[in-house]
Amino acid sequence: MKNYSVCAGYLVPHPPVIVPEVGRGRESEAKSTITSMKTLAADVAALKPDTVVLISPHAPVFSDYVFMYDAPLLEGDLVQFGARASVSFEQDGVLRSRIGRAMAEAGIPGGPLSAEDKQRRGIADALDHGAVVPLYYLGSEYNDFELVALSSSALDIQSLYLLGKVIRQSAEAEGRRIAVVASGDLSHKVNRESPYGASPEGAEFDRRLIGALAANDTAQVLSIDHRLRGKAAECGYRSLVILCGAFDGLDTQIQVLSYEAPFGIGYGVATFKPVGVSGESALVKARSAMKSGNESPHVRLARKTLEEYVTKGEKPSQNDIREFEAAGELSGRAGVFVSLKKFGALRGCIGTTEPTKSSIAEEIAQNAISAGTRDPRFPPVTPEELPYLDYSVDVLGEAEPVSSAGELDPSVYGVIVEKDHRRGLLLPDLEGVDTVKMQLSIACRKAGIDPIEEYAISRFTVKRYR
Repeated sequence: MKNYSVCAGYLVPHPPVIVPEVGRGRESEAKSTITSMKTLAADVAALKPDTVVLISPHAPVFSDYVFMYDAPLLEGDLVQFGARASVSFEQDGVLRSRIGRAMAEAGIPGGPLSAEDKQRRGIADALDHGAVVPLYYLGSEYNDFELVALSSSALDIQSLYLLGKVIRQSAEAEGRRIAVVASGDLSHKVNRESPYGASPEGAEFDRRLIGALAANDTAQVLSIDHRLRGKAAECGYRSLVILCGAFDGLDTQIQVLSYEAPFGIGYGVATFKPVGVSGESALVKARSAMKSGNESPHVRLARKTLEEYVTKGEKPSQNDIREFEAAGELSGRAGVFVSLKKFGALRGCIGTTEPTKSSIAEEIAQNAISAGTRDPRFPPVTPEELPYLDYSVDVLGEAEPVSSAGELDPSVYGVIVEKDHRRGLLLPDLEGVDTVKMQLSIACRKAGIDPIEEYAISRFTVKRYR
């Protein structure tokens, strides 16, 4: 049997009540969960991993940073829950450092915090309960492993999935056999027993996620809509995404051991085991499935054009263009902007304020190539980046002059500022551009116009396609 650097993965809940010293009898209401956690403990004892890499949503979480515990001895307890139960493991400092370096190379911000930063932010070295509860069970039969513990972070899903890949690659580089533990409860609003209230989306989220795991379909897990996740009030999804990333390109056997919601909060326990190499990325598969069903013709053309240009050096044929022109809205003439984002960050944006081609379809094709290969702010897009790009296409309406800033609204209108031969444009409804003053300031900066000068202002609307 082939040895894989990631020998197992576990999805586990972390309610302190399942620890007998905390539950004091109430833990019996989560009997299925406890039985499953003991099964995982036996599995860890059989596999004897060198290191457990645990991801907790209750570690210090930042929107733009993956926090890593770095104390030589990683310890935690449940004193805040009225119990003396505790865990203690040696940190695998070598693997933690390797993961940190690999994250930096992959463009994922993260690592430990300095003592000064932790003191300023009120962050303790002690493990959080999202780590302590799973480790209480997982280390009950075998605890001769080292530990790397980190937060699930609020980074975008693609970055978290990539983090999982980085963890496995780092283990391979260091010759470690690791088990990856995704700590997290599912929906906190499954039924009326929950102290957080109930919502239909809570039960629906848990049904979809557990169903996808039972079907051995991580692509389906990764396709769960963020709006459903938000309404479900879950806390384990991001940890699970990192776990899925650790199994990227592997044939994986997933077994759901149990699911229950005895206190109105979903507890799911599942195992991941590598059984072969598939070479297929679940994230790419999930994104492809979502794109095929939801993309507008405008975005489909932009994507197809850039992908073929980057991989083959080919531009769309006239037959290709005519096929898209047949889709009504692409046959007219207008200025068009094509924007690319990767992991939520801008990766390119090029456009034309007025039509320069015979159709919107041709305009999109031209500007898609330019956005991906000729935006001076970025290097050209590489073939490896293509699966992770998100596209939007803005078709511009006709610009009209305005006499004052009072006629502007950055959520509705784009702006064009002009002075002599200098001209700057800013699209509407951009993240972080919330005021007219900010919108005009950015447009002026792009044009090289001092905002205190007199300049002409025009506004325009767009139809945005995704």
